[in-house]
Amino acid sequence: MRQILPLALAALAAAACAKPTELASEANARGQITASAAPAQTAPPELPPELLTDEPPVAEAPDDTAPPSIADAFPDYRPLDRSVTVTDYRMSVAGDIAALPPVSDATALATAFADWRARAAAAPGAYEEGAIPLGADPQEYRPSDAELVAAEAGDRLAAALSGADEDTRAAVSGIVGGDASYKRFDYRNVDVMGSGRFFYASPPKNASLPL
Repeated sequence: MRQILPLALAALAAAACAKPTELASEANARGQITASAAPAQTAPPELPPELLTDEPPVAEAPDDTAPPSIADAFPDYRPLDRSVTVTDYRMSVAGDIAALPPVSDATALATAFADWRARAAAAPGAYEEGAIPLGADPQEYRPSDAELVAAEAGDRLAAALSGADEDTRAAVSGIVGGDASYKRFDYRNVDVMGSGRFFYASPPKNASLPL
């Protein structure tokens, strides 16, 4: 009997040593619960009111305040698909512009140019306050009629002299008194939806005939 007890204790000790050691990570991997259970009669957590109703959530109404497109608001609008001309800017000079000699007649054009340039010098335009809401600059130059016609004549004469022979250049130089300078303008338009199309002239720009 004394021999059996030590043998039994030894067998139990050997069996304990043969069992592998468990790691916390292994226990977690087998899904063991490590948190203590909630006390009895614990109240359930409160839920937001919107989760307690069986009605589906109400979809937001579409935004009807977006501005309409230009095509919808102004179906008759057509952009200006060409360069702005002096008669777009001021139709009242159309007759004087039409009376200018053609580019093919440089000497006659030079005579008209010299006349209108003198008129423009005697009756210059002026700056005025611009209508900014209508696309104007704070200060807009308003040319006189004579300045507009002289500028058109100067641009045409400059085109006529491009590639002209020496005799033509000499004849034109004699007509204009050897002074090749003149003032010219650029023109632009601004379309203001709901108000219309507006045309503006640049301040006078220094130019010179290719003599």
